[in-house]
Amino acid sequence: MSTATLTEPRVVSVKVTDEAIVAHLADGRIVSVPLEWSWRLKDATPRQRAHWEIIGDGQGVHWPDIDEDIGVEGMLRGVPARRPSRTEMRILLDASSLIDVEHGKPISFGELDRVLREHHARLILTYTGILESVGSFQKTWDHIALRDQLQQIERLPVGYIRERGIVLAELREAVAAFREKRECVPIDPYVRRWDQTVRPEGPSPLDMLVNQSLYDCVSAVLKVSGESPVVLAKRLFDDPLREQFKNDRKLPVMARKPTGKHFREAIRRHLADDRSIDFPSARVDELADWIYENPATRCPGCRLTWEVRQEMMNNVTEKVSGNDVLDSVNALALPYVDAVTMDRNAAGRCRRVSRRLRAKNPAIDYEDRIFTSLKELLDAKF
Repeated sequence: MSTATLTEPRVVSVKVTDEAIVAHLADGRIVSVPLEWSWRLKDATPRQRAHWEIIGDGQGVHWPDIDEDIGVEGMLRGVPARRPSRTEMRILLDASSLIDVEHGKPISFGELDRVLREHHARLILTYTGILESVGSFQKTWDHIALRDQLQQIERLPVGYIRERGIVLAELREAVAAFREKRECVPIDPYVRRWDQTVRPEGPSPLDMLVNQSLYDCVSAVLKVSGESPVVLAKRLFDDPLREQFKNDRKLPVMARKPTGKHFREAIRRHLADDRSIDFPSARVDELADWIYENPATRCPGCRLTWEVRQEMMNNVTEKVSGNDVLDSVNALALPYVDAVTMDRNAAGRCRRVSRRLRAKNPAIDYEDRIFTSLKELLDAKF
């Protein structure tokens, strides 16, 4: 065995606290560095921090749950791991913008493809957005035209966000963070294929099938439902929310004013609707108040959408259209994308809400991500 191997520092155990990463070495030394030096460990849960493995003969430590590696030499030399900046811009277009591109307004699919690739951007697709954008299919039932339209979209650099599962994922993380007395870790609402956006969580009905195109996935969903895209989106989102707005607008003015107390009821409804989250009903108000305190990191999509719907509910003179309802679903994804298009009414509501939330937490920058058209977005970002 070489002298270098004998004198090489080796770690035998490690502990991660809320302030530091503490490594115990084989030679008896204890090395401690700030937790800030590892952004992955800083964002991790206590359980993830406690699950570690020694690398090799003790050259470092590996945390498998978060894919983090820290070497002893790096700790001794003082080399922090910097958080990488996300260079890819994620753009969520509403159905109207996708339909406009299909007709070459303001640019064609080919031109949009070039712009996205040149600027390292990705088009984000949602369950409702795709259903709305292929709404013309219900008039002709022309499968060839539907295939051509979806193939043009799929040729773009695209990603898929499971907007129907955002509230559930955020609440599940909030409940865990509340119990463990820590801050929430951002959820990842992205999935690999469009069919995986159909359900709020769990596997897709088509998971066992490989090489499925966007057209294959959409056709399968429409075949199973037996409904046209617009009718399906209307049944799942439009009708229930319209009925809710209708009932809420009948309440007295003071009862409709958004407060933390009303937010408690919203959280209670969400937890009641999803039995997979086990949380004592006696503490729901306490949990809701804790979430309400920090709209930047605690259930940001849920909070933003709740505030937007309060705006819609309180403006009793404004007629709620189908676009308004579905754009409120896009608001749910706003904290997880870099830019989104909405119609003018929806954009105005989201901007007003964003300004209010920013007054409570300056880290919230949703207003800068909202655009009323693809042209406005392209002019501002590219």
